[in-house]
Amino acid sequence: MHNRGGVSKETTERILKAIEELNYQPNLMASRLKSTKEYLLAVLLPKATADIPFWNEHIVGVTQAEKEISSFDVYTKVFYFDQNSKTSFQEQVDEIIGDTFDGVFMVPVFYEESVKLITDCKERGVPCLLFDTNIPDQNTTCFIGQNAYDSGFLAAELFSYCLPSDSCVLIVNIVQEHDNYLQFDQREEGFRAFFDQLPQPHSFELVKMESRQGMKEEFEDKLTKLIHDNPRLKGIFTVNGVQHIAPIVEKQNLTGLTLIGYDIIPQTIHYLQNGIINFIISQQPKIQAYNGIKLLYENVLLKKQLNKNYYLPIDIVMKSNLKYYTK
Repeated sequence: MHNRGGVSKETTERILKAIEELNYQPNLMASRLKSTKEYLLAVLLPKATADIPFWNEHIVGVTQAEKEISSFDVYTKVFYFDQNSKTSFQEQVDEIIGDTFDGVFMVPVFYEESVKLITDCKERGVPCLLFDTNIPDQNTTCFIGQNAYDSGFLAAELFSYCLPSDSCVLIVNIVQEHDNYLQFDQREEGFRAFFDQLPQPHSFELVKMESRQGMKEEFEDKLTKLIHDNPRLKGIFTVNGVQHIAPIVEKQNLTGLTLIGYDIIPQTIHYLQNGIINFIISQQPKIQAYNGIKLLYENVLLKKQLNKNYYLPIDIVMKSNLKYYTK
């Protein structure tokens, strides 16, 4: 089983066949009694703030997983960074690279700096798992999270059921200048793909509005004017930041709109409850982080070969089922 030699090929094949048939699992507790090594996993994720509380659930998942694996002397060390600061991200990357970790679990918010850490992990033979956002062109150990393309495709399908076929749908993207746009772009790509595959002729019209400098005051005026000037506009799909769009819709009394966005956070819960937001696509952040840490532990300790992608279910949350997604 350990490939130490001295065993004939025939015997090896018989043993491997028996292992497969019996679904043998190594006794981790017994093996840990022989070892005094402690394993430390680095977790790199944004710090939750009042404006961006989404990351609170991730740390809950990390903490829960650590409680279960700490009996095997596996622990985590969390490195927080400012989601809107490339410098903050780079500093934490350098901290991880400058230390010795047995595994890395990270959100790759800034591309170049993320590649730097991924490359360092490859060179040292350290497993690196990405979560929340994937970088497909990098050969990481694996990714766990939502399939962004499919979630956008699903959002478009929801609109097709809710809106007249001659409707105009607005795609909104609000990002900071240095954000990693990959996940948001994939959501939009999936969204557009749904309408592209509809039988012709169909008269859905898609328009886009974006800000590469975050939420600015003039954004509200621009959005309001766009909606008032286009009577066919019946839906708004936000690839991110729906909590910034919902209060504008409420304040300006923009009725007759179907609004779809992402993430169960206090702000979106409020607007889902009062009917401003119609559908929220949940990324299950706590489960994402919990399962991710467990996968990393299985790879580091059990040497389990992981799949390249672990996609979580795409949950659609409405006012009527919201209670099952909140504490």
